[in-house]
Amino acid sequence: MSETGQFPKMIDLDASRAIDLEALKLQYADKFASYTPRDRPPLHQMPTTSTALPDGRARKYKLEIFPPLLNSSSPWATTVEQIQELYDCEFTGAVTTRTSLLEGFNHDPDVHQHVFFPAGQSATRTGVPKGDESAKTLPDAAATSSLNTYGYSPHTLSEYLGFVNEIVGQRHLGTSTIRKKPFIISVTGTPDEIAMSFALLANAAEMDEDLRLAMEVNLSCPNIDDKPPPAYDEAMLKEYLEAISDSKSTYRGRMAGPDSVPKVGIKLPPYTWKGQFEMVVKCLVEAKSSEPGEGSVIDFITCTNTLGSSLVLDDSLKPTLASEAGTGIGGMAGAAIHPLSLGNVATFRKMLDKHIDTEEIMIIGVGGVEDTAGFERMRKAGAEAVACATALGRHGVDVFSSIIKGE
Repeated sequence: MSETGQFPKMIDLDASRAIDLEALKLQYADKFASYTPRDRPPLHQMPTTSTALPDGRARKYKLEIFPPLLNSSSPWATTVEQIQELYDCEFTGAVTTRTSLLEGFNHDPDVHQHVFFPAGQSATRTGVPKGDESAKTLPDAAATSSLNTYGYSPHTLSEYLGFVNEIVGQRHLGTSTIRKKPFIISVTGTPDEIAMSFALLANAAEMDEDLRLAMEVNLSCPNIDDKPPPAYDEAMLKEYLEAISDSKSTYRGRMAGPDSVPKVGIKLPPYTWKGQFEMVVKCLVEAKSSEPGEGSVIDFITCTNTLGSSLVLDDSLKPTLASEAGTGIGGMAGAAIHPLSLGNVATFRKMLDKHIDTEEIMIIGVGGVEDTAGFERMRKAGAEAVACATALGRHGVDVFSSIIKGE
């Protein structure tokens, strides 16, 4: 409204579709001159989201990630070079490896693929290149979502532990890698294989006090033919939690102290109705640690993984990607899944806080975060730390700097 009390004359779009931006700038020059942007503190100065429980008691997480920003398990954390770059990045508070098996996964590039596509669309050009090259065929602002038909890493768990030792060992040689960041080693397999995986992590942590290790058990990959994600099934989820509990109990007495025992979390799929959330929380409440006063055996949850049963077609109406089942159906990630991921984080935080045994389970929020606004939304929903995958694939480690600096 102007000083005369009259609203500015509206532009008659029926008369002309041309808007004189320069005239508008002059008309409202005084308003622009007096505008002060919102003062945003640097990310490293942002307060912890959940320092207090709803009743005011202090919340104590068992895994520290600071700054509260990291990568999630993805193809862009496969090689030692990629993991080294993530570790050296001053804007990440932890590094997550790509999900590995004890014996490795038979990765086939003709079957296991990814593509970037615009959120709100489910089509690509015919012949669009697969992988990171697909982002180059779209305007940067458009390539915000991804579909993948990947399985797991071709590298074994032992190889990843070797990568971690190599990276951390460089500190002793006087390199620039100074800060001790936690490595979240993402693993999967049968319950017995998860128990063996924990044993390998515990042995590695016992041998080198410089290692800060955590284990993320991926129970949510939607792309393995005839092997549904265990986290959708209550009986299967309980089996995994029991294996984790037994493993932690076995190794607790051997470690130098409780803080040296590798922390354990589970990576969850997206859930869409109340009963699914209640099932997971019930299992977490019942999976109590053998250590008095510790609550649940699970220290953190990562949510969400990709949304399965998703399909992107090219403009000839054929599947853009290959897949194990030959359908091109895979897991969707990025901006397209962001609202669902926010809802999962918010729902889990509220439900976990209702039980004393789960109220200190940390949530790592994943799904469509690519800028500071997305980071803030995820933290507001209840995530203590926020992870990126699709945005990392598009922008590399520079995405973390952009999020922290608000660029």
